Amino acid sequence: MPDKPQEDQAIPDQLMQIALEQEGGAERVLGQIEVVQHSFEEIQNLAKECQDIFRNLVPPSPELETLIAKLEEIGFHADNGAYNIQGAFDLYQYQDVVRQKLERVGRSLIEVSHYVLTRLQPSEDQAPKVAPSGRDILHREPQLADVTKADADSVVAEFFAKAVKEKAAKKAEGGSLQDGG
Repeated sequence: MPDKPQEDQAIPDQLMQIALEQEGGAERVLGQIEVVQHSFEEIQNLAKECQDIFRNLVPPSPELETLIAKLEEIGFHADNGAYNIQGAFDLYQYQDVVRQKLERVGRSLIEVSHYVLTRLQPSEDQAPKVAPSGRDILHREPQLADVTKADADSVVAEFFAKAVKEKAAKKAEGGSLQDGG
């Protein structure tokens, strides 16, 4: 059974863990579906072979016709099962797309959280070199940055503005490569 995400784990990390677990579970389900599909194909082939054998060996009779009809029903149900297995493959592909989207969201959240954390709580290496102006500053730890909601909102807005600008630059670069190449 997959590990349960820990409550002290960051939400983006939990999303990534869930996506990875989902991928592993989906692969096991896909393997089982392939086995079932193979079984249905074998049932179809065996039912057809039995119909041919009975038609060639046994003289016609109402019982023979009933037996052949039952074998045709078995084949029909095997066809229906194989058709439904195809539907399960389609659902698997959809689930895989959802898992990929979940991974992308998780990665984006991780990028945003790292960006916000580095802007709000710079490490001592990244902190500007400013002369202390009071005794409390000397004892304050760098991870205890003074932050207000407005500060956090401005950092997030700055991140998204930067991301939009980079995306537009990439799009323009891709367009110029297509036009010129």
